[in-house]
Amino acid sequence: MIFIFMAMIDDPQDKQIYEQIYLGTRDFLYNYAYRILRDEASSEDAVHDAFLSLARNFDRYKALTPEQMRKLMTITVRNAAFKIYNHRKRENVTEEIYKDDEVIQDISVDTENKDIKRILFDMVKSLDSKYSDVIMLKYYCDLSVNEIAENLGLTPENVKVRLHRARALLKSKLEGVGINE
Repeated sequence: MIFIFMAMIDDPQDKQIYEQIYLGTRDFLYNYAYRILRDEASSEDAVHDAFLSLARNFDRYKALTPEQMRKLMTITVRNAAFKIYNHRKRENVTEEIYKDDEVIQDISVDTENKDIKRILFDMVKSLDSKYSDVIMLKYYCDLSVNEIAENLGLTPENVKVRLHRARALLKSKLEGVGINE
């Protein structure tokens, strides 16, 4: 797949830089997308979209430092994954509308937990990206504070502050919809 992207880049030196970026970040980006989407094919699509975007705009981004490039790609994959997630969510709502008229009255604990997880995920997505990024990397990708700092080009202290603020925002949003700890 990388060769298709590299064909969009003219300069041989730029192709080599692109290949290094691809090989150095692809697995991380796939895992990040998978934590959001929980689907292999959709995660591959999100990573594909991100690298396609990079190839199309490589002249604009090739001067970035490796740290800046990793941050750019993380955000690009996150946005691609959210786009896929939202599209899939809209399809599911449409399917529910056109299903048979059978309505299940008993709501199991599993269904309630799934609903709460969905609500929480939607709330994380609605946060400012500086907060949603750290929450996603910490709780969905299981990265340490130091790993998050490295991936986003922040200091560990800054990551801790953002995590604290993001959790406070989520707590107030959850209380706003009647969900308490």
